[in-house]
Amino acid sequence: MTNIAEAQLIALDWGTTSARAYLIGNGGSIVAERSSALGIMQVAAKAQSESLTLSRAFNNTLTELCGDWLASFESIPVIACGMVGSQQGWAEAAYRQVPANLADPEFELETVEIAPGRVMHIIPGVLDLKELPDVMRGEETQILGAIELSDLAPNSHDEQWFLLPGTHSKWVKVSGRTITEFSTSMTGETYALLSSQSILSKLIEPSDSVDWNAFERGVRVSQSPEGGADLMLTAFSARTLVLTGRLGKAEVADYLSGLMIAAEIRSVIGTSMTVSVPPLTICGNKELSARYTKALNVFGIDQVRELQGTAPRGIWAIACTQGLLQSASV
Repeated sequence: MTNIAEAQLIALDWGTTSARAYLIGNGGSIVAERSSALGIMQVAAKAQSESLTLSRAFNNTLTELCGDWLASFESIPVIACGMVGSQQGWAEAAYRQVPANLADPEFELETVEIAPGRVMHIIPGVLDLKELPDVMRGEETQILGAIELSDLAPNSHDEQWFLLPGTHSKWVKVSGRTITEFSTSMTGETYALLSSQSILSKLIEPSDSVDWNAFERGVRVSQSPEGGADLMLTAFSARTLVLTGRLGKAEVADYLSGLMIAAEIRSVIGTSMTVSVPPLTICGNKELSARYTKALNVFGIDQVRELQGTAPRGIWAIACTQGLLQSASV
């Protein structure tokens, strides 16, 4: 591991509900990292409660998160990705439109002053300006990091897919290092609402482990002629199966999860068990990635790679291509 004294970059993955900070050394190795529930929503709440400007609240939060790094390494660049660059963030970084070359040295980084004579660079998101427009912030950097960490040839133009599960899951088509199109599914947020605030939530008995049988049952129901019509016509089965004694209350959460994740997959790739899917990489936390991998396997897609923590590698790559690290190499 690179010695902390050799740190060359302070990188932040700053999202809606959390922030992660990384101290990165030569070659993109992480020498220290921190995380906090200080996403942009919490910063905005702090600004209101403490009668601060939003800019001051963000600066205070940055200091709270990694002020000692900023003081110890006064000359190294600071760069961030994620919702910190949104309209609700510190400063809006204008979207790049697809096709978007993630490693293009010419795209502009937004900057904010974090101390006299020192700025933080913010990576812009990506916009797919189709009939129903779509946007992402932060996921594009995770994808670049995954590509850099993969064993694909640097100049490969073969199409591949990236799946970034979460509150708003992203399905992204990439050629080489260029995003060509993508779509967003609100599966995570909808599941959270149904399992905590809907009538279905009254039946759920919490469990410390995943009931994979119940999860797979939900996936297969979503694939079936009876369950494949529309999620709005199948979600209620999480209640009626319990009422008719065919589903246990401890199974409801995982059954519903399988039903919803499968509906998302079906909307992207269809129902065929023999559909040809380009190489697929999932970038997400282990639990969510495992659920999506399991569901994809049921659909007959078993060539799936899972990667975690790809954002810092993507930030490092962008810092290099943007010339922020003149002596470093990707």
